[in-house]
Amino acid sequence: MVNNPSISVNKLAEYILSKAARQRKILQDRKYPDPDFNVGMYHREASEAVASYLANGAIDATPINQRVQALAQLAPDKIGTARRVNANIDALERFSEMLDDIDLLGAEPTLAPHAPPKLTYHNVNISVRPEIILRGEGAKGKKFVGAIKLHFSKTHPHSKESAGYVSAVVQEFCSLHVAGEAETVHPGYCQVIDVASGNVFPGVKATAQRLKDIAAECQNIAGLWPTI
Repeated sequence: MVNNPSISVNKLAEYILSKAARQRKILQDRKYPDPDFNVGMYHREASEAVASYLANGAIDATPINQRVQALAQLAPDKIGTARRVNANIDALERFSEMLDDIDLLGAEPTLAPHAPPKLTYHNVNISVRPEIILRGEGAKGKKFVGAIKLHFSKTHPHSKESAGYVSAVVQEFCSLHVAGEAETVHPGYCQVIDVASGNVFPGVKATAQRLKDIAAECQNIAGLWPTI
């Protein structure tokens, strides 16, 4: 059991746009996680390969192709493992069809830290964990920073609205935990790449109301958590 309220940014975006029954199921799954099923690790191979591709400038698709070939050669003896391997292959093949839609806006990409700090609203910890950090320069040498968030779930792909909430949270995360003193968060850098739907959602410019919505929903989550 997870005692303290917590949720991933992708699940939070889904939560905000869900009806009450689905909201409670999201919290229940988070509070009482299945020990045999780690959501964050389910698409680990696909996530690593996509992040490697992006960190190398989104130019050479070799890491994607190599990972697909390596996964295809596996012969898992468990049904659950076989399904997970196939899901990763499917995700990488889907991403391969999105390469022309990827635009790093001239920024320099690097892999993001694996264990970054969390955002907290009303004692609810939000795991943001962007996969890629982007840094670039604008007019007169102004320095910009941002981050890309990946999403792989075919069951609950992002919509434009839910991706907007993710982008807003990523921007707040970058403002608090990534940007240096001379850096400004660039909304355009804070994209959401939703592999399941095949969409690259651009970063949103309007974040104030979205962050207010998020804070309010976290207050609701904090109140519901003990009842789950």
